[in-house]
Amino acid sequence: MSLMFDGFDLTRYAFVRLERPVGPRMRIETEQVPGRAGDLITSMVADTLTITAHCTLKRRYFSQWERVRMELAKVFCVGEPKVLQLPDEPELHRYATAALTSGVSMPLEPPVTFDIEFVCHDPLAYRDEHNVNVPSGGSATFEVGGTVPARMCIAAQSATRDSSTLLWGLRFDEGDYTRVKLTTSVAQSVSIDCLSRTVLVAGATSMITKGSHWVELAPGVHTARMDQGSGACVVSWIERYL
Repeated sequence: MSLMFDGFDLTRYAFVRLERPVGPRMRIETEQVPGRAGDLITSMVADTLTITAHCTLKRRYFSQWERVRMELAKVFCVGEPKVLQLPDEPELHRYATAALTSGVSMPLEPPVTFDIEFVCHDPLAYRDEHNVNVPSGGSATFEVGGTVPARMCIAAQSATRDSSTLLWGLRFDEGDYTRVKLTTSVAQSVSIDCLSRTVLVAGATSMITKGSHWVELAPGVHTARMDQGSGACVVSWIERYL
């Protein structure tokens, strides 16, 4: 099975053995509470995940080592996150930086080995993107997969504000809502990205209203309905795994 990094198949040139933790370390955040013995744990956040690929060059590439070395350097010495797909989870992808962390002794003698370290500053893995249409004035029921909450993206081509509140938005599971204020009664495009926490109204930067949420939905069945205004929209999300 292949180990792919930015579309480059490392297993073409080397046999690969992965060293990886079961999961990322958890960073515990605490606060001091007067009168309490010890700190109060306020949250636990998944920290950086490091995966090491121990590589052994395939014998047929010994005579081409200089060319292979230049190809490896071009791909794995970039310093910016690229898509990483591991052989034991080919249906998932991660975002990682890569570095060659060990050298090769010269002259070449078998076995020729080297290590590549992948650092996932975002410790989550991603799978498929899904979307559901929410009709104007209606609702839609959908299921979120994965093992951790997914962050929703909401896009409408012709959003029209409520005539009294001047707002447009959705409510999820009869609980959290996400709304924006529209400054004109003319239908406008709206894009709310809860992953990057950005909002565009008619192509211009905006913001969600006070009391609105950047919606994250846990794995399971959920409902989205038009909460303010009118105009059909699409809710999309990407499955996330720890």
